Amino acid sequence: PAATGERGSAAATGYRGSAAATGERGSAAATGYSGSAAATGKSSAAVVTGILGRARAGEFGCIALAWWNEEKNRPEMSCARTGKGKGLLKPNVWYGLNSRGKFVEIKA
Repeated sequence: PAATGERGSAAATGYRGSAAATGERGSAAATGYSGSAAATGKSSAAVVTGILGRARAGEFGCIALAWWNEEKNRPEMSCARTGKGKGLLKPNVWYGLNSRGKFVEIKA
């Protein structure tokens, strides 16, 4: 599924589902194992609640991804903002999580 325009939103479910939204304040959400979400407008949000997902968001956006915490034996979410500056993720770059729930750049 895809959405365009200001405040558009897209959602996908199922194994390797994919959702994309463009335009300011858009949102893309995917559920299911190994899903992907891309929200490329400013102040956008990309969320994947399934394990081993990948996401990217535009400038001043937010990325949220799920990971499996082996130590606690449970799923957890990691969230981060995008933009310019220390501690922020790069806008419009694909990210995944490592085994400790930390963001890592990945190739599309």
